[in-house]
Amino acid sequence: MSKFKTIAVFSYPAEAVIIKGKLESEDIDVFLKDEFTVATDPFATNALGGVKMQVYREDFLKAMGLLEQWNPDLLRHRVEYVQCPNCRKRNAREIIDISTARTFTETLSAIYYSLSPLRQRHTFQCKDCNYKFNVDE
Repeated sequence: MSKFKTIAVFSYPAEAVIIKGKLESEDIDVFLKDEFTVATDPFATNALGGVKMQVYREDFLKAMGLLEQWNPDLLRHRVEYVQCPNCRKRNAREIIDISTARTFTETLSAIYYSLSPLRQRHTFQCKDCNYKFNVDE
């Protein structure tokens, strides 16, 4: 089991570095997984799932509280916080995320939407009741 926990995912390393500096000013050690890979090849961000901001498990709650205070929109689409409007459980998966695509069609859709500048909606599917919903509506 890992001693780190991911608190946020960013498309660009520059975004992550700003938040990293704020968290480190609060005495929280922050690690950016895949930061240099994405900085070297920005198109790899979709294949890798972005730059993952990680903290020690014992700092997780403090870091999440600070992130929620500073930028609530940053946590709005975190899958573990998305609540299904049908069954009210927090067990969803993002459909257009390439790392959670289950079928070939979902994979192609994920690639299309990750490259499209028009991507505005976050579509989720509940793992319990299979209800599909959008968070942005």
